[in-house]
Amino acid sequence: MLPVPKSNRYIRRRGGKVFKPPRIKNWEVRALWEICQQYSGEPITGKLSIYVELILPNHRRRDIDNMLKSLWDILERGKVIKNDSQIYEVRTVKRVLKGEQGTFIRIKEFVDGS
Repeated sequence: MLPVPKSNRYIRRRGGKVFKPPRIKNWEVRALWEICQQYSGEPITGKLSIYVELILPNHRRRDIDNMLKSLWDILERGKVIKNDSQIYEVRTVKRVLKGEQGTFIRIKEFVDGS
């Protein structure tokens, strides 16, 4: 599934209570389940380089940066990475495949080329 963009509306207040909208909660539960099915090791440490491919079902406008913030949070909660401050390099590609959606992530050690 595609990450739900993290924006000012991510957590809403109604009657003084703080909650996450159902769309956000559903995405987080599904994303954590998928991560746990694919990764069961210790959290990755060190400097990281991450490649993210977002498969979009249509040409609707979407902010990549907000989607990535949600993705980093879920990678931390799923204990894939220790902290998103470890990310030193990101390459993100959006592809539109009509009627399909998904997120592919490749994580490797960051190698400083300077």
